[in-house]
Amino acid sequence: MRRSIFAVLYAIIAVACDRKPLPKAGDLQGEVTVLVPKVEQSAGLKFKTPPKVASQTTAQVQAFLIAQFARPSVRRDLDFKIGVWKRLGVVADSVDVVALLTRLLSEQVVGFYDPKSKTLYVVEGRPGVERETVIRHELTHALQDQYVNLDSIQNVVGEDDRVEAAQAVLEGHATVIMIGNAARTIAWDKARESIRDARAASPLFAAAPAFIAEGLLFPYLGGAEFVRTAMGDGVSSAALLRDIPTSTSQILHRERWGASGNAAESVRITPAAGATVRYDNSFGEFETRLLLADLTGDVGRAVAAARGMDGDRYAVVAVRGGEGLLWASVWDTPLDAEEFAEALASAIAKRYASSVVSANGGREIRAAGRRVTIRSEKSGERDLVVMEDLPASGTGSAVGSIALSPGAR
Repeated sequence: MRRSIFAVLYAIIAVACDRKPLPKAGDLQGEVTVLVPKVEQSAGLKFKTPPKVASQTTAQVQAFLIAQFARPSVRRDLDFKIGVWKRLGVVADSVDVVALLTRLLSEQVVGFYDPKSKTLYVVEGRPGVERETVIRHELTHALQDQYVNLDSIQNVVGEDDRVEAAQAVLEGHATVIMIGNAARTIAWDKARESIRDARAASPLFAAAPAFIAEGLLFPYLGGAEFVRTAMGDGVSSAALLRDIPTSTSQILHRERWGASGNAAESVRITPAAGATVRYDNSFGEFETRLLLADLTGDVGRAVAAARGMDGDRYAVVAVRGGEGLLWASVWDTPLDAEEFAEALASAIAKRYASSVVSANGGREIRAAGRRVTIRSEKSGERDLVVMEDLPASGTGSAVGSIALSPGAR
């Protein structure tokens, strides 16, 4: 589903590639044949088997992507996420997110690589530069898929931070190979500015909530920045695919990545008696940064407050009186935890147009029939921040316990 959604950005990314179209090869296969050795040379990897390609009409591609989007498991996951986004206030209640994403899929897709069928699809009738752009990008995904299993990487359930980090490497790598000469700062700066300008000029992206739009762009911009600098330091494509980062913190801070880096903690929330977990997932540092920036309007403070996150877990819970949202995060130092707790309290107070008061050693916000508590606590030697957004009619905590375990590298 993530690959389907991210495919909409080709219309935007195409403008960043300042190159002449390929000489006419007569058909799609001919164009691919011309580009395969160029992609192999840029990536430093060889195709183990020739990539499969197919041309489809816009209607056929749209029907395929929308069918993936409508799968019950995908819709259930997305519906819970939308509920969380709206609870936190980063998406307005009036926004029909499914309709918005469906329009993005339907109107802007140029092509995609399907890891299930191992086929690169390109929409018929696209201009030469657009076709070359999508072929280069999707050929890179086809090449990646012969060295790592894209389908399994993209279908990890309940670990969005990990999936987002992997997606950033895969899309960032494909973007670097697609743009070409991306190790040169001037080429990347031009591409980055073009993508940003094109996003602002797109009516659909301009109308999308910032939390969603920036989330869609991150694998291309943040991922490409990570890959570009890594490859500039001599890291090969093979090494990137062999040791894919496991958190967005590792994408944002390269020193946290690798054997000597810092893998995020795995966090699990057990609800208190009377509460039932209906859905759980992770935000990670990047989405936490987005959330704080969106709610407070202070990007600098959001970046500083999200830095130092070392893993998180949120859970939608059924409780007496309605539905609640629990969120537990792990921090590198007590100072990091306190800085985040303060910023989060300010953000939630602004979201509910209320004020923060001290309560039970933590912070509390009451408004709109909700009771939000934010507190710092310890799990062994680790520093946690725990948020509970519950119906105001309830009392006590909906958190039974929080368990930490070493994250996967």
